[in-house]
Amino acid sequence: MDQDVGNLSHAELLDAYRQLSTRVDQLKTNYELQRTQLAAIGRLTTRSTQVAQLSKELNTFDVDQIVRVALGKIPHLFAARYCSLFLYDYENNALHLKAHNHPEPISEQVSLSREPDTIMALAISADRPLLIENIDEYEREKGVRVRRLETDKYLTNSCLICPLMAGSGGGTRRVMGVLNLADRSDGANFDRDDLNVAVQLSELIGTALSTSILVNEMRSLAETDGLTRLANHRVFRESLDREIKRGARYGGEFSLVMLDIDRFKLFNDDHGHLTGDHVLRTVSRAIRHTVREGVDLAARYGGEEFAVILPETGLTGALIAAERLRRAIAEAESELEGKRFRVTASLGAAEYRAGMSASEFIDAADKAMYLAKKTGRNRVCYFDAAAGAPREAPPIEGLAENGTPPGGSEKP
Repeated sequence: MDQDVGNLSHAELLDAYRQLSTRVDQLKTNYELQRTQLAAIGRLTTRSTQVAQLSKELNTFDVDQIVRVALGKIPHLFAARYCSLFLYDYENNALHLKAHNHPEPISEQVSLSREPDTIMALAISADRPLLIENIDEYEREKGVRVRRLETDKYLTNSCLICPLMAGSGGGTRRVMGVLNLADRSDGANFDRDDLNVAVQLSELIGTALSTSILVNEMRSLAETDGLTRLANHRVFRESLDREIKRGARYGGEFSLVMLDIDRFKLFNDDHGHLTGDHVLRTVSRAIRHTVREGVDLAARYGGEEFAVILPETGLTGALIAAERLRRAIAEAESELEGKRFRVTASLGAAEYRAGMSASEFIDAADKAMYLAKKTGRNRVCYFDAAAGAPREAPPIEGLAENGTPPGGSEKP
């Protein structure tokens, strides 16, 4: 190539041209390769920054906030049209839908026991995100038949299924849920770069969920009775004090129901404390399912005695609520070692009156409860504040519209 071109033969010139053309092609190839690599590095850097930002936003003990971040940010990160997040229920071995952005309803529960051949079940079994560029081809390559839910309506067959796991190393891996991504908005398939990011996110979200649930469980243990899972005595007294202060400041009405399981000490003597504990759990479950979720506060007051705070509820409403509780407890059945047990409860209701202390308020409901025991058990009584004495409650259908039980005293 360094020789004088004029001294080269035609064949030598042709060979030199070919060498030069080859080098030009190599330079073009190298340039395109470098440009592709730089673009990939740029995308990786951008994604790494986005993942790092997501990591900060996922650093919360609020499960709902974690879900909002996941559904709000992750689809954009993958250019995915659809995203859904399921949480795992260990007790029932099932996935429950927590949130999604699909335009149509999707399955709200997937039983891993009954439906082990769904894509989510396969991803959990593999303990890693599952990249499927085309479901049909995946089935042929793996020799499997993936059961697709009737509501799985995607424009493409490409999806990323990310099991959300917590725990690593020699410890036990714990399933927290599954994050599903489907349909790239550009019509392309998810690729290996998407898979690598999905691996990071699966660990991040899984760990965030695990930590959040653990913290909430610890809080729950500090605020609930270990046997019944109702609020403990401390939380009950704090809640009652708050309601009294709120009532003193803003007015309004609220009531209290105290209830005690009938002849429970004899029941324990006859059947043993293990059976007694089982019955207490059954009763507490009946109470929990009867009160207004997120409004009323049900607590284990002590032993076999329970208390329910009823905000924004006058005496009539309290008597109706107490009667519902009485029926729910009487109808609840406990079963242990092939034996079935039923118990009843006596209940006392009281409406708060201005000037009452927390102890006076509890004492009023207690007096009504003990009258219910004295007059036959398995019934509801109430405290007549005007008369300063407990009374037997009338039939629920006989309550006066103005909130005064027939035979009771008018409100001052």
